[in-house]
Amino acid sequence: MTVRKLAFACAMLSLSVLVVATVAGGLTYPGYDHLTQYISELGATGAVTGRGVSMAFIASGVLLAAFWLLCAILFPRGPLSITGFGLSALNGLGLMFGGVFPCDFECSLENASTSAVLHDVLGGIGYLCGVVGLMLVGMAARRWPGGRNLFHLAIVCGAPAAGAIWLIHPAFEWYGAAQRVLEIALAVWTVAVALAVRRPMVSTA
Repeated sequence: MTVRKLAFACAMLSLSVLVVATVAGGLTYPGYDHLTQYISELGATGAVTGRGVSMAFIASGVLLAAFWLLCAILFPRGPLSITGFGLSALNGLGLMFGGVFPCDFECSLENASTSAVLHDVLGGIGYLCGVVGLMLVGMAARRWPGGRNLFHLAIVCGAPAAGAIWLIHPAFEWYGAAQRVLEIALAVWTVAVALAVRRPMVSTA
């Protein structure tokens, strides 16, 4: 398997694992509502789906981080792209740590455990890194051969992602929906970059 095929496989497997865990977990978790509950509640301590979904978070996060690090090698390299891919890899690690440190049952903030605090902090940083990384890579793509489409897609995905990230908190009734908007925007971007990574590009400074 070539490095480009490996990168593509990492991205597709990462997203597949996360989607399956989210959909299957939601169907298994009694009364779960995707619009008003966090995805993390599926992997929370004490949840019926906790262990399985947490393991899925870890696997998906590791694969996602590996994908973005491989992208840093395979795409034209420059300050913007290297920084953007590095931040995107941190987004993958944020997902991984979301499984290593699950939130408390129903992601309750009352008397939060150390694991729950780390879950929120590292997961939140991961989301921020993912959004900023998307924007930086999109800006860098303007100089890549055939990269203009990625630049335009970065705007299309980055705008809703940047808006939704500030709504993922309990004060907003539909925080589950906001999280899905962010996740879908990042997923669409990941798929687009994964498809682009299969095409060799001439490196630029």
